[in-house]
Amino acid sequence: MRIISIDTGSSTSIYSLLRVCCFMLFVTLSGGCLYAPPAGATRGVVEIKNLRLYDDPDLYMSHGILTGVAIGEHTVLTAAHAFLYDPEPGHPLKMNGHAIDYSIIGDGWSGNRRHREPGDKQVVDEDIQGDYLFLHIAEPILDYAQLEPLEFERVDDLRNLTLVSRRSGSDEVVAIPMKIWLIDDNRKYIIISLSEKKRSGLRLSGSPLIGVYTDGTLVLAGIANATGNVSAMTDKGTTLLEDQIFILPAYRIPFDLITEP
Repeated sequence: MRIISIDTGSSTSIYSLLRVCCFMLFVTLSGGCLYAPPAGATRGVVEIKNLRLYDDPDLYMSHGILTGVAIGEHTVLTAAHAFLYDPEPGHPLKMNGHAIDYSIIGDGWSGNRRHREPGDKQVVDEDIQGDYLFLHIAEPILDYAQLEPLEFERVDDLRNLTLVSRRSGSDEVVAIPMKIWLIDDNRKYIIISLSEKKRSGLRLSGSPLIGVYTDGTLVLAGIANATGNVSAMTDKGTTLLEDQIFILPAYRIPFDLITEP
Protein backbone atom coordinates (compact mmCIF):
# COMPACT_ATOMS: atom_id res chain seq x y z
CA MET A 1 0.00 0.00 0.00
CA ARG A 2 1.34 3.42 -0.87
CA ILE A 3 -0.17 6.78 0.00
CA ILE A 4 -0.04 8.70 -3.26
CA SER A 5 -2.53 11.54 -2.94
CA ILE A 6 -4.62 13.23 -0.31
CA ASP A 7 -8.23 14.38 -0.20
CA THR A 8 -8.55 17.86 1.34
CA GLY A 9 -12.33 18.21 1.27
CA SER A 10 -13.65 16.67 4.50
CA SER A 11 -17.06 17.72 5.79
CA THR A 12 -17.36 14.83 8.23
CA SER A 13 -14.84 15.96 10.85
CA ILE A 14 -12.09 13.52 9.81
CA TYR A 15 -8.71 15.24 9.94
CA SER A 16 -7.52 15.49 6.33
CA LEU A 17 -3.92 14.58 5.54
CA LEU A 18 -1.89 16.80 3.25
CA ARG A 19 1.67 15.65 3.95
CA VAL A 20 2.69 12.05 4.56
CA CYS A 21 5.77 10.11 3.60
CA CYS A 22 5.26 7.80 0.60
CA PHE A 23 6.11 4.20 1.27
CA MET A 24 5.33 0.77 -0.18
CA LEU A 25 3.47 -1.81 1.87
CA PHE A 26 1.46 -4.91 1.16
CA VAL A 27 -1.97 -5.34 2.65
CA THR A 28 -4.12 -8.05 4.13
CA LEU A 29 -7.74 -7.98 3.04
CA SER A 30 -10.35 -9.24 5.48
CA GLY A 31 -14.10 -9.28 5.46
CA GLY A 32 -17.18 -11.26 4.57
CA CYS A 33 -20.94 -11.02 4.65
CA LEU A 34 -22.65 -8.20 6.50
CA TYR A 35 -23.66 -8.94 10.07
CA ALA A 36 -25.39 -7.36 13.03
CA PRO A 37 -23.13 -5.22 15.23
CA PRO A 38 -21.93 -7.24 18.24
CA ALA A 39 -23.71 -6.71 21.56
CA GLY A 40 -22.23 -3.72 23.38
CA ALA A 41 -20.65 -2.19 20.27
CA THR A 42 -22.60 1.07 20.57
CA ARG A 43 -22.23 1.59 24.31
CA GLY A 44 -20.42 4.67 25.55
CA VAL A 45 -20.17 6.46 22.19
CA VAL A 46 -20.30 10.21 22.89
CA GLU A 47 -20.06 13.57 21.16
CA ILE A 48 -17.16 15.85 22.14
CA LYS A 49 -17.51 19.53 21.25
CA ASN A 50 -14.63 22.00 21.48
CA LEU A 51 -16.47 25.30 21.86
CA ARG A 52 -13.55 27.50 20.85
CA LEU A 53 -12.83 25.66 17.61
CA TYR A 54 -16.47 25.37 16.68
CA ASP A 55 -17.20 29.05 17.24
CA ASP A 56 -14.01 30.42 15.64
CA PRO A 57 -14.76 31.28 11.98
CA ASP A 58 -11.04 31.23 11.18
CA LEU A 59 -10.73 27.55 12.02
CA TYR A 60 -12.09 24.58 10.13
CA MET A 61 -15.44 24.21 11.89
CA SER A 62 -15.82 20.46 11.45
CA HIS A 63 -12.84 19.99 13.77
CA GLY A 64 -14.93 21.46 16.58
CA ILE A 65 -17.11 18.36 17.02
CA LEU A 66 -15.71 14.84 17.30
CA THR A 67 -16.91 11.44 18.43
CA GLY A 68 -15.41 9.68 21.42
CA VAL A 69 -15.93 6.46 23.33
CA ALA A 70 -16.21 6.13 27.10
CA ILE A 71 -13.98 3.18 28.00
CA GLY A 72 -14.42 3.52 31.74
CA GLU A 73 -16.62 5.20 34.31
CA HIS A 74 -14.52 8.38 34.07
CA THR A 75 -12.48 7.91 30.89
CA VAL A 76 -13.18 8.98 27.30
CA LEU A 77 -10.95 8.26 24.30
CA THR A 78 -11.08 10.51 21.23
CA ALA A 79 -8.69 12.01 18.66
CA ALA A 80 -6.00 14.50 19.72
CA HIS A 81 -7.07 16.95 17.05
CA ALA A 82 -10.01 17.80 19.28
CA PHE A 83 -7.44 20.49 20.15
CA LEU A 84 -5.55 22.15 17.29
CA TYR A 85 -3.43 23.96 19.87
CA ASP A 86 -2.42 22.86 23.38
CA PRO A 87 -5.35 23.73 25.64
CA GLU A 88 -4.99 25.97 28.66
CA PRO A 89 -6.56 24.97 31.99
CA GLY A 90 -10.31 25.41 31.85
CA HIS A 91 -10.54 25.07 28.07
CA PRO A 92 -14.30 24.53 27.52
CA LEU A 93 -15.57 21.18 26.25
CA LYS A 94 -19.04 19.73 26.01
CA MET A 95 -19.96 16.04 26.02
CA ASN A 96 -23.33 15.10 24.58
CA GLY A 97 -24.32 18.77 24.73
CA HIS A 98 -23.41 19.34 28.38
CA ALA A 99 -20.41 21.25 29.73
CA ILE A 100 -18.02 18.89 31.50
CA ASP A 101 -15.31 19.12 34.12
CA TYR A 102 -12.35 17.15 32.83
CA SER A 103 -8.62 16.68 32.95
CA ILE A 104 -6.29 15.33 30.28
CA ILE A 105 -4.79 11.92 31.06
CA GLY A 106 -2.90 11.41 27.83
CA ASP A 107 -2.49 13.57 24.74
CA GLY A 108 -0.48 12.25 21.81
CA TRP A 109 0.00 15.77 20.43
CA SER A 110 0.91 17.49 23.72
CA GLY A 111 3.73 19.96 23.17
CA ASN A 112 3.98 19.01 19.50
CA ARG A 113 1.12 21.01 18.02
CA ARG A 114 2.70 23.37 15.55
CA HIS A 115 1.23 26.77 14.75
CA ARG A 116 -1.45 26.47 12.08
CA GLU A 117 -2.69 29.28 9.91
CA PRO A 118 -6.46 29.52 9.36
CA GLY A 119 -7.58 26.75 7.03
CA ASP A 120 -4.27 24.85 7.34
CA LYS A 121 -4.95 21.11 7.68
CA GLN A 122 -1.46 19.77 6.98
CA VAL A 123 -0.48 16.69 8.94
CA VAL A 124 2.65 14.55 8.85
CA ASP A 125 2.77 10.81 9.45
CA GLU A 126 3.94 11.26 13.05
CA ASP A 127 0.83 13.33 13.74
CA ILE A 128 -1.42 10.45 12.71
CA GLN A 129 0.40 7.98 14.94
CA GLY A 130 -0.04 10.28 17.94
CA ASP A 131 -3.64 11.26 17.28
CA TYR A 132 -5.19 10.05 20.54
CA LEU A 133 -6.59 11.89 23.56
CA PHE A 134 -7.64 10.45 26.93
CA LEU A 135 -9.94 12.60 29.03
CA HIS A 136 -10.81 12.02 32.68
CA ILE A 137 -14.44 13.12 33.17
CA ALA A 138 -15.38 14.24 36.69
CA GLU A 139 -19.02 13.12 36.49
CA PRO A 140 -19.37 9.31 36.33
CA ILE A 141 -20.34 7.89 32.94
CA LEU A 142 -22.94 5.19 33.47
CA ASP A 143 -23.16 3.79 29.94
CA TYR A 144 -19.49 3.12 29.24
CA ALA A 145 -18.16 0.48 26.88
CA GLN A 146 -16.41 -2.64 28.09
CA LEU A 147 -13.78 -3.36 25.46
CA GLU A 148 -10.43 -5.10 25.21
CA PRO A 149 -7.90 -3.02 23.23
CA LEU A 150 -6.73 -4.83 20.11
CA GLU A 151 -3.39 -6.60 20.63
CA PHE A 152 -0.70 -6.38 17.96
CA GLU A 153 -0.29 -10.16 17.92
CA ARG A 154 -4.03 -10.80 17.51
CA VAL A 155 -4.81 -8.75 14.39
CA ASP A 156 -5.52 -11.94 12.46
CA ASP A 157 -8.09 -12.94 15.10
CA LEU A 158 -10.29 -9.90 14.34
CA ARG A 159 -13.76 -10.60 13.03
CA ASN A 160 -16.81 -8.51 12.08
CA LEU A 161 -15.52 -4.95 12.34
CA THR A 162 -18.10 -2.20 12.94
CA LEU A 163 -17.51 1.56 12.76
CA VAL A 164 -19.56 3.32 15.44
CA SER A 165 -20.14 7.07 15.20
CA ARG A 166 -22.46 9.91 16.16
CA ARG A 167 -24.76 11.75 13.79
CA SER A 168 -24.51 15.53 13.74
CA GLY A 169 -27.35 17.42 15.37
CA SER A 170 -28.91 14.42 17.11
CA ASP A 171 -28.35 11.83 19.84
CA GLU A 172 -28.26 9.04 17.26
CA VAL A 173 -25.46 6.49 17.45
CA VAL A 174 -24.77 4.86 14.08
CA ALA A 175 -23.18 1.42 13.70
CA ILE A 176 -21.89 0.54 10.22
CA PRO A 177 -20.62 -3.00 9.47
CA MET A 178 -17.43 -3.11 7.39
CA LYS A 179 -17.38 -5.40 4.33
CA ILE A 180 -13.61 -5.11 3.85
CA TRP A 181 -10.71 -3.64 5.79
CA LEU A 182 -7.03 -3.31 5.03
CA ILE A 183 -4.10 -3.75 7.38
CA ASP A 184 -0.57 -3.00 6.20
CA ASP A 185 2.25 -5.46 6.86
CA ASN A 186 3.82 -3.14 9.45
CA ARG A 187 0.40 -2.82 11.10
CA LYS A 188 0.69 0.96 11.42
CA TYR A 189 -2.86 1.53 10.19
CA ILE A 190 -6.20 -0.12 9.68
CA ILE A 191 -7.90 1.32 6.61
CA ILE A 192 -11.62 1.18 5.89
CA SER A 193 -13.90 2.53 3.16
CA LEU A 194 -17.23 4.28 3.57
CA SER A 195 -19.38 5.74 0.82
CA GLU A 196 -20.22 9.44 0.84
CA LYS A 197 -23.87 8.57 1.45
CA LYS A 198 -23.14 6.43 4.52
CA ARG A 199 -20.71 8.92 6.07
CA SER A 200 -22.85 12.00 5.41
CA GLY A 201 -23.64 13.84 8.64
CA LEU A 202 -21.42 11.66 10.83
CA ARG A 203 -18.76 13.03 13.18
CA LEU A 204 -16.17 10.46 12.17
CA SER A 205 -13.03 11.78 13.90
CA GLY A 206 -12.45 9.78 17.08
CA SER A 207 -15.12 7.21 16.15
CA PRO A 208 -14.29 3.75 17.51
CA LEU A 209 -13.86 0.71 15.26
CA ILE A 210 -15.27 -2.26 17.17
CA GLY A 211 -14.67 -5.93 16.43
CA VAL A 212 -14.64 -9.33 18.05
CA TYR A 213 -11.95 -11.95 18.39
CA THR A 214 -12.64 -15.48 17.25
CA ASP A 215 -13.40 -16.36 20.89
CA GLY A 216 -16.17 -13.72 21.03
CA THR A 217 -14.27 -11.07 23.04
CA LEU A 218 -15.47 -7.54 22.24
CA VAL A 219 -12.49 -5.54 20.96
CA LEU A 220 -11.66 -1.87 20.41
CA ALA A 221 -9.73 -2.11 17.14
CA GLY A 222 -8.90 1.61 17.02
CA ILE A 223 -10.22 5.12 16.37
CA ALA A 224 -10.76 7.04 13.13
CA ASN A 225 -8.46 10.01 12.62
CA ALA A 226 -7.68 10.78 8.96
CA THR A 227 -8.64 10.35 5.31
CA GLY A 228 -6.57 9.83 2.20
CA ASN A 229 -6.04 7.84 -1.00
CA VAL A 230 -4.00 4.65 -1.02
CA SER A 231 -2.62 2.40 -3.71
CA ALA A 232 -3.11 -1.17 -2.53
CA MET A 233 -1.00 -3.97 -3.97
CA THR A 234 -2.85 -7.27 -3.89
CA ASP A 235 -2.51 -10.59 -5.72
CA LYS A 236 -4.69 -9.05 -8.46
CA GLY A 237 -2.39 -6.07 -9.00
CA THR A 238 -2.32 -2.45 -7.87
CA THR A 239 -5.60 -0.66 -7.16
CA LEU A 240 -6.12 2.99 -6.24
CA LEU A 241 -8.51 3.34 -3.30
CA GLU A 242 -9.75 6.90 -2.92
CA ASP A 243 -10.99 8.73 0.17
CA GLN A 244 -10.20 5.95 2.62
CA ILE A 245 -10.56 6.31 6.41
CA PHE A 246 -7.41 5.73 8.45
CA ILE A 247 -7.81 4.04 11.82
CA LEU A 248 -5.16 4.41 14.53
CA PRO A 249 -4.94 0.84 15.91
CA ALA A 250 -5.59 0.41 19.62
CA TYR A 251 -2.23 -1.30 20.16
CA ARG A 252 -0.55 1.99 19.20
CA ILE A 253 -2.49 3.89 21.87
CA PRO A 254 -0.89 3.85 25.38
CA PHE A 255 -3.76 2.55 27.52
CA ASP A 256 -1.36 2.17 30.45
CA LEU A 257 -1.74 5.94 30.97
CA ILE A 258 -5.23 5.33 32.36
CA THR A 259 -5.64 5.12 36.12
CA GLU A 260 -9.25 4.98 37.26
CA PRO A 261 -9.76 6.23 40.87
